[in-house]
Amino acid sequence: MRKKAGIILILGLLAGALDGQTPVPSALASDSQSLADSAETLTLFEPTELYDDRYQQVGMIAPQQVHVLQTSSIRRGHGEGYRVPRYLISTWMGTAWIVPDNALRGKEEPMDAYIELSDEETLYNDPGLLSPKGKIGKQTVKAIASWDKRYKVATPEGEGWIAPNWAAVGVKLVQTDVQLTAPTRLFRFPYQDAGAGVNPQLMQVTAVWRDWYRADSWLGPVWFRLHELDAADADHRMEAGLRYHYFDGNQTRFRASVQLGPKWRDTGETIPVGFTVLFYNEKGERIGASSRAAVRLKGGEVTPVELTVDRNIQTFAYATVQVGMFNDQIVSVIQPDDPMAIADDAANHDLRLGSIQVRRDGVFSIVTGQYASKLAGERQVKAELSFLNADGTAIAKAPLEFAFDASYPGNGLLQPFEAVVPEDVSTYASVKLKVLDVR
Repeated sequence: MRKKAGIILILGLLAGALDGQTPVPSALASDSQSLADSAETLTLFEPTELYDDRYQQVGMIAPQQVHVLQTSSIRRGHGEGYRVPRYLISTWMGTAWIVPDNALRGKEEPMDAYIELSDEETLYNDPGLLSPKGKIGKQTVKAIASWDKRYKVATPEGEGWIAPNWAAVGVKLVQTDVQLTAPTRLFRFPYQDAGAGVNPQLMQVTAVWRDWYRADSWLGPVWFRLHELDAADADHRMEAGLRYHYFDGNQTRFRASVQLGPKWRDTGETIPVGFTVLFYNEKGERIGASSRAAVRLKGGEVTPVELTVDRNIQTFAYATVQVGMFNDQIVSVIQPDDPMAIADDAANHDLRLGSIQVRRDGVFSIVTGQYASKLAGERQVKAELSFLNADGTAIAKAPLEFAFDASYPGNGLLQPFEAVVPEDVSTYASVKLKVLDVR
């Protein structure tokens, strides 16, 4: 951590002294990304400079927990530099800004998860990373607590804290088989290419993370997934690469790449495709949908495309592609002959589901089907689809949101739906639908 020069002035905090006080406006507000009221706390692990509104240093504050009144950001470095967060706090001499180098928001939280480390990490005795106790190599470790992006882990050398630049957090250890139906690339770690691949075969999987699978091989532990790029549609007509994106203050913008799925890559024809991408968080909740796009794809070629989402979804954990048009043909997933057998009879909302299908993609189960209502007109319906085992116990629940516009005629007109569950529900015995809210 960077050492700070100067005399350390240990400043006490006046608890509750600023209740109802108006924050001092910042002279750097024009360079601010956000400036919003905040109730969060911040723990400083090292002496930290205090600044006034003109970003002139006025003192130092000792390591302690502080209450954040406002947050914004400033630029550091040469040229345009880079943005770093700054925080307005209360001290005995009034409000002041800090730009800490070693601080964590919130507090230590219990955690019960596995983390896959891609690199050797330093193990520390403390969450401030001030007292190193050794090194741990690439491995799967058990995390027992987290604090911001630092983790307390259990190792053969005892408990300690790590702060990985990047790691697969939330790995699930499993013992299952996955059938590969196309040549598949292998990775040393998610997104770290191993420079090797395997032909279609049955893979014995030892762990899953998001849409990635881990297996043992002649190279040692390797990772793979069922699509080459980051997202694919249910029939694997096409794939989308979504790694390059940024938030411009209003929209998340993707410099995406798209290609045809394995069955169409050997064709010499150019195929027009219309699609959109749906985005989900770790819990399987849908957090956004991209703008619609139309591209012309040729087998074996990757095509760039710009996509936008009207919100900040940079931390999405999973995405699916929804193909609406393929090779000049409208793609319909409606099965009009399937029985609409799943109803919310207890609530009597005249809502029915049918044609339920489940496919696996790493840790996620993607649930698709169709819904219908006898009622006409505009409304929003929130519901929950429970997956039950043979004993009638719920093994997972999928959140559902159905939007009926003013033109919906009722009388059971079918509409498609998709939901994502971060659990394996492929062996469910029955399902149960419950309407939660109607607006």
